[in-house]
Amino acid sequence: MNHLEAIATFVEVVNCGSFSQAAERLSVSKSHVSRQISQLENHLDALLLNRTTRKVSLTDVGQSFYPTCREMLTSLREAEQAIIEQQHTVRGLLTVSVAGQFGEDYVVPATLKFMAKYPQVTVNLDFSNRLVDLVAEGYDLAIRAGRLKDSSLIARRIASRKLYICASPAYLEQHGQPEDLTQLRPHNCLVGTLNTWRFLDRGQHLDLRVEGNWRSNNGRALVLAALSGLGLVQLPSFYLEKHIQAGELVKVLEPYYPTDTGTWAVYPSNRHMSHKVRLFINFLAEEFTQLALPNPASGN
Repeated sequence: MNHLEAIATFVEVVNCGSFSQAAERLSVSKSHVSRQISQLENHLDALLLNRTTRKVSLTDVGQSFYPTCREMLTSLREAEQAIIEQQHTVRGLLTVSVAGQFGEDYVVPATLKFMAKYPQVTVNLDFSNRLVDLVAEGYDLAIRAGRLKDSSLIARRIASRKLYICASPAYLEQHGQPEDLTQLRPHNCLVGTLNTWRFLDRGQHLDLRVEGNWRSNNGRALVLAALSGLGLVQLPSFYLEKHIQAGELVKVLEPYYPTDTGTWAVYPSNRHMSHKVRLFINFLAEEFTQLALPNPASGN
């Protein structure tokens, strides 16, 4: 027996004064209502209702039991309604993991606009290059870039991302400009977080190991090294666009730029997405579309 269903049926019978009307209100058969009441009475070993051909009335035991049941169901419905309203009211703490220049230049301004629209939201933006454990560390979501490998996360693409390979005119004048991937090996490659760069070659994406005498997990540090003429760099386009426009950096190997990367909002698959998280992700995606970003990303 489902005790909650039986109690709810009992309260409805009392409210309606009839098994038939209660069955109609509950959208079940009269026999189902009768069976629920009988099972509840058997469980309690007490008669709750007096049954006649004309009406149903409470016994003495039923009269003492009914108010408690009615109040319990009212409290339960109020609690359910509170949860529903909470899920559809944009308020509370939003904890977001983000990294890099994309976070500083785009996520921060967009988040401030979101908070202006929803002033009851409190935001904690945590900047870190490490791969956080969203579940264990209590994050609502993370903004991540590139190709996602963690299948335990649900992801939504919120912005495009394109990787450029660039070098300064001075470096290219001294060392030559690579025309294909076979000419990449002699060059000094400024290495970021990974030891590999991503390419598209004859319709297939591949990762090639690169080497150089400069490594940093900071995109700006890599840009400065490239501007100084130290070597080639592969970075998301938004790091490099203004320097390309200024003639300070030159794109190389353009036919080999990968097309399978993006910027994502990710959240745990075992956690129901709250209304504020869903709204925030939608807001970011809309903001980045309106900004017409130059294929941004959240980091190197």
